[in-house]
Amino acid sequence: MVDYDFLVLSPAEFENFTRDVLQKKFKNSIESFTSGPDGGIDLRCSINNRNTVIQAKRYKSYSSLIGNLKKEVKKVEDLRPDRYILSTSVGLSPDNKEEIKRLFSPFIRNSSDIFGRNDLNNLIGQFPQIEKKYYKLWLSSTNILDKVLHSKVYNQSAFELEDIKDQIKLYVQNNSFDQALNILNKYQYLIISGIPGIGKTTLARVLVLYLLSKEYEEFIFLNQSIDDGYELYKVEKKQVFLFDDFLGRNFLENKLLPNEDTKIIKFVDTIRKSPNKKIIFTTREYILNQAKNSFESFRIKNIELGKSILDISSYTDLIKAQILYNHLFFADIPVEHIQNLIENKTYLDVIKHPNYNPRIIETLVNRRVWNECSSNEFGAQLIGLFDNPESVWLSAFENTINPLSQYSLLVLLTLNSPVLLEDWISAIKYFCAINGSKYSIRYDSITFNRTIKELEDTFISTQKDSFDNIAIQYQNPSIQDFLVNYLRDKDDIIEDLLKASIFQIQPFWIFTTSQSNSSNKIYLKNNAQEVIKKRFLNSFSKFSSNYLYRLVLNNKKFRWRKNIDFRYSFLEDIHREFFRPGEEDLNNLLLKEFQTNIYIFSDEYSEQTSYLYLLKHLNLNRIKFSKKDLIIQFIRNIDWLDWFQDLSEFKLLFPRAYKEIISSDHIREKVKEVLEHELENLDDADIFDLQNSLEDIEMRYGLNLREESKILDEKAMELEMAIDNQVDRHTEENRFEKDDEPEMVQDEDIDEIFNTLLD
Repeated sequence: MVDYDFLVLSPAEFENFTRDVLQKKFKNSIESFTSGPDGGIDLRCSINNRNTVIQAKRYKSYSSLIGNLKKEVKKVEDLRPDRYILSTSVGLSPDNKEEIKRLFSPFIRNSSDIFGRNDLNNLIGQFPQIEKKYYKLWLSSTNILDKVLHSKVYNQSAFELEDIKDQIKLYVQNNSFDQALNILNKYQYLIISGIPGIGKTTLARVLVLYLLSKEYEEFIFLNQSIDDGYELYKVEKKQVFLFDDFLGRNFLENKLLPNEDTKIIKFVDTIRKSPNKKIIFTTREYILNQAKNSFESFRIKNIELGKSILDISSYTDLIKAQILYNHLFFADIPVEHIQNLIENKTYLDVIKHPNYNPRIIETLVNRRVWNECSSNEFGAQLIGLFDNPESVWLSAFENTINPLSQYSLLVLLTLNSPVLLEDWISAIKYFCAINGSKYSIRYDSITFNRTIKELEDTFISTQKDSFDNIAIQYQNPSIQDFLVNYLRDKDDIIEDLLKASIFQIQPFWIFTTSQSNSSNKIYLKNNAQEVIKKRFLNSFSKFSSNYLYRLVLNNKKFRWRKNIDFRYSFLEDIHREFFRPGEEDLNNLLLKEFQTNIYIFSDEYSEQTSYLYLLKHLNLNRIKFSKKDLIIQFIRNIDWLDWFQDLSEFKLLFPRAYKEIISSDHIREKVKEVLEHELENLDDADIFDLQNSLEDIEMRYGLNLREESKILDEKAMELEMAIDNQVDRHTEENRFEKDDEPEMVQDEDIDEIFNTLLD
């Protein structure tokens, strides 16, 4: 009989296991319930028309178990089930079962309703489907680990038995195992690649354990070179090879050993022809891209054929929760700290954090961060680690990519993403032209193509529109957060980035002159401020807009569209961030550029609000213009009814001209034009908002818009009648509730998992 140690499962996993194995035994569906202070029910079912309550108790010793069960008696008495069944990870003697039976009499009527460790192992033997499903159990079993220990394991230090036990406890079963195993069985080799900290090595070790449990006799850990694989390869043996970080530093520092790329390809070809061999590689995605670009053999032989990419986006919130839970559960964290985490539901903030990464969780556990803070600060301490993910990206950035890639990422940091590839290239070219000799970098198309391939799918992602225009953005939000913190105190690089600015966003996207706004941006010191002011004064005409948006077309295609008209927003940003009273040079620049475009021609709402800002904050006495023509031109650019509210700003700026325009037909004619446009593009749901906007315009400007209001009132009545007469209204409401249900249920499941941390 198998002898599995159920302590390798967390309480939530043990409860799920209990449900599945007892469902098989009783041939009955078993319900799961959220635990709580008034609960006492983990699982429930009806067996032979008898209301049956099932409890799953994961404890190390009988004394701990019986102590907890005594607290459960009152709950069970209140529930008064027809039958009470207990499942526990503790091994039980006949006397133990009798004591438990007496404790819960009359609800436990027979000791056969008490399933101890031996009973559960016996059931696993009867139901191989359960054994297969919970591979975490048998991979950590004594039999399997003994087999691993007594297998021929080369380079044993890389695969310590204690490491296996610890990793299996923390491991969360998910689809990546099955996907990777399918690729491995199909091709005999597998490349696991992905971002740092995603769990590549852990998955590789679990796969090795699985193979060793399936009659593979020898495990060979390849450390420095594929040469060890050739030396230890035995035709007659069932062997599994693991080459962890197979490109790694050898590639980055030495460009691989002589002919290493060719040897790797030949070894893979040999493995693929050998039915009794498997080889697993792990690598970081950017290094694989760099290697494919550098070595022709990797391209010709299609080294990606058996690649399995671990993508953090494929992890559901539930899997993320289980990963976090397992690390916390097995970390021996003080109860007070866990209480802080649960009371504030900080675990949900961690799970849904855009920078979520298992490496960060591993880091906080290894550092025992609970010793660095009070219990009341524990949740905030965890969130802080995710807000600053330096531990994940620092080594990859500093040690594994070439200098042009590093500075290209820093240039990208100053641009709002997504950004067109051609704009990113322009910014990088100019940076290299200004600073290339200082940083020993140069731009050319060949080198930059290598940079793109090196960074793609790790630091950046690329997306083509339907017309082959390419946009660049960060692969993960945590990369931008890391780079901001990395750059924060590097004054020389900051000044050099500002000197090389050519897009309007670059001096503002991650930089600020306000110390109160420096928590998520980089505060510019005086020298840096003077650098960018000088750039404005000397090269203002070189700045252009790179603002990019996604234009969806009717045929399900889309186009990256760049808006180049943000002159007023740019002037507003300069004034807000850099203008100080008495700075005549900058003041003259702002006035000059504003006068050039004093009559607005823009249908961008943000440009109109920036235009109004400049009218209010610049000394207009030094500019010649017609106030009346200025207001009329502003009106001409209004495209939507709710934009009319901004027109009242002119009442304070130019009261006489404003009064004259309001009393003319300009506004009435424009309102009719805009309303006609809105009605042509009207969604039913917008009718009531449109009514409110029209009423506001009538009151604000003293207009009589009864005719226009009548049109909207008729449409609103038609919509209300349609809603009232909708036969399937109730069905539709239920459908929307059902659509929302999975997220609510998932959060409840997560709450249930973390509540067990206090058991």
